[in-house]
Amino acid sequence: MKKTDFSFLPDKKQLHYEQMARSYRINERQKNTAWTNFEGKLIESKIALISVCGAYLKSEKAFIGGANEQNYAYQPIDINFDRDDLEFMALDWEASEVALDINVVLPIDRLVLLQKEGLIGKINDNLFSFSGVNENRDLLDKSIKKLIKELKKEECHGALIIPCSAKTAETACLIASQVEAAKISTALLTPFYEQALIMSPPRCAFINFPFGRVLGKSKHVTLHTAILRDTLRLFEKAKVPGDILNLNFIWSYEKIPNW
Repeated sequence: MKKTDFSFLPDKKQLHYEQMARSYRINERQKNTAWTNFEGKLIESKIALISVCGAYLKSEKAFIGGANEQNYAYQPIDINFDRDDLEFMALDWEASEVALDINVVLPIDRLVLLQKEGLIGKINDNLFSFSGVNENRDLLDKSIKKLIKELKKEECHGALIIPCSAKTAETACLIASQVEAAKISTALLTPFYEQALIMSPPRCAFINFPFGRVLGKSKHVTLHTAILRDTLRLFEKAKVPGDILNLNFIWSYEKIPNW
């Protein structure tokens, strides 16, 4: 069985997540994965970006950490937002790279490039941001149901879901399953293989990059777009519910700072 490599994390974090990965490996895989066929072609489709990285606008209500009910609500963010107005609540990830380039976890600028390239037809006018908090499943489910109504109102053909860590990826898997069950196709990019294998999101790509850097290093436009391109193609190419596409990009940089 494939294993997530955590060697680029700080030593204590590496041990923690290796233990977490082992706990996933002894569980049974979730059965009856939700599945909605992706109709049409990407180039003719409207795709919504669902970010699970705690992004919020300073001019709006902030994610504030802990079990506060506010952390279970999602924030709709106009894709033309002022980049200086954006903040992140880093739930279980190190945020120094996102301070240099938001696209390492919130790749809206790279999606715009792919739209111009002709890979996708249109990006939904709003992206949707979750904090990643998921202890209270009733509150999370309530927010996901509200999101589904908004996606349907906006007539989105698919949702691209981008988490950036173990906790946020767990939330992303829950979002993907419910959105897919509501007849909207999803594609998820995860940095945690064992977790995705057990939780079985409908369409999933795995990239073995550090938390807080799921698209790679800052300003690496070519890498960011290559990763997104492969993930987006799952809409058309994935045929087996719960199958995981392994993206063969290699993290070749230093260990990341502790957090």
